Amino acid sequence: TIPEREKHIYIKEKGEDTTQFLPSAHVETIPGSLSERGCSYCGAKLVIGGVLKDTIQLIHGPVGCAYDTWHTKRYPSDNGNFQLKYVWSSDMKEQHVVFGGEKLLKKAMLEAFAEFPDIKRMMVYTTCSTALIGDDIKPVVKEVEKELGDVDIFTVECPGFAGVSQSKGHHVFNMGWMTDKVGTYEPEITSPYTINVIGDYNIQGDTFVMEKYMEKMGIQIIAHFTGNGTYDSLRGMHRAQLNVTNCARSAGYIANELKKKYGIPRIDVDTWGFDYAKEGLRKIGAFFGIEDRAEAVIAEEVAKYESKLEWYKERL
Repeated sequence: TIPEREKHIYIKEKGEDTTQFLPSAHVETIPGSLSERGCSYCGAKLVIGGVLKDTIQLIHGPVGCAYDTWHTKRYPSDNGNFQLKYVWSSDMKEQHVVFGGEKLLKKAMLEAFAEFPDIKRMMVYTTCSTALIGDDIKPVVKEVEKELGDVDIFTVECPGFAGVSQSKGHHVFNMGWMTDKVGTYEPEITSPYTINVIGDYNIQGDTFVMEKYMEKMGIQIIAHFTGNGTYDSLRGMHRAQLNVTNCARSAGYIANELKKKYGIPRIDVDTWGFDYAKEGLRKIGAFFGIEDRAEAVIAEEVAKYESKLEWYKERL
């Protein structure tokens, strides 16, 4: 074992108590070592960006980095789960580490767009390898955008060793998107009540439930950050009247920045469980002055599931 990697992993011997040999977790990832918790790149791609349903997610690095963040989370979409079916990588080899991988990246980007002609949006991620050798991906992205003309590409420069956990990747993605993309697209407004749903990644379809509730209350969701979300809808986040934040750990940054720059207020909700869901709907209803609509949705949903809950209450 390489000495620097000993803190990341321990091979348990027969009869040993693992509590005596717990690996260090809150330390920077050693490039090339898959640690017991996700790296910074993983926090950007797997948790946030990779959830989008209409975007090519291209990882500039060895193919292992792509494999590590592909098809390992349960975030379905309403377009046939495009984001779960495919993974894209520039597939760097040793020769590219020695001589540079920018030409390889451009080739991979053009091939990806050619393979999926209906997809016009892409995110490009750096990894430990490409960051260590100094590949400059932004000029490559500009070349491809100019050459193709009808595509839009977001760069995420957050290699695995950039921080001590996935949280660094959350922060880099949030702040980068806010700086580069928010305000570059104007969404169609169809309701007097508009929100962004932030930090909801449609794990097992919970975003679909929120969409149903908001539709019943007459509220338009401008953008989902990022469950069942689209690239362009996230560019229009500046047009919402309220940010409804679920996972503050991964997406509280962009909610705060939207408040600073555009004056959009933020409320935090928890949609897991009856009591928390009721509280969240009431907060949203109170903000817009449509408490009656919130109560109507709550009453309808409680009536639908109350009898099933009683079965469990009697036995627990």
